[in-house]
Amino acid sequence: MDNEKQPDPAEEHPISDYYDRVKQIEMQGYESGVRKARTALFVTAAILFASEIITALISNIPLTPTVIIIAVIESGVFIVLALWTKTRPYAAIITGLVLFIALWGLAIVVAGTSGAVGGILVRIIIISYLVSAIKPAKAWEEMKKNP
Repeated sequence: MDNEKQPDPAEEHPISDYYDRVKQIEMQGYESGVRKARTALFVTAAILFASEIITALISNIPLTPTVIIIAVIESGVFIVLALWTKTRPYAAIITGLVLFIALWGLAIVVAGTSGAVGGILVRIIIISYLVSAIKPAKAWEEMKKNP
């Protein structure tokens, strides 16, 4: 009985090990899309802060605490959303996308045509990054739910 070879735990479940490796590779692919969205949300926060300050200076609006607080709150929301992508990327990305488009709409209402076209290339890039991350974020959350 002492001569019986004990099965090697590494060889015991080759199919489940293969499945786990495939799942890990899929998660890495989804995480790449989520990281892009997280970066886009951080960049959005920086751009919003800078654009609020620059717009105030160009428009000869004094940099009062109220103006600075508004800029900090706007950018702070996007920073929080970027951090939220670590646990709930789908909800964070959708919220960020809706909020970003709503802020663009508000800029159009306040500034008219110049609000619509001002920084349009940057806005399109941010929106495209966020939209492209929706599918991997959803898949990432579903995979986390169903291990």
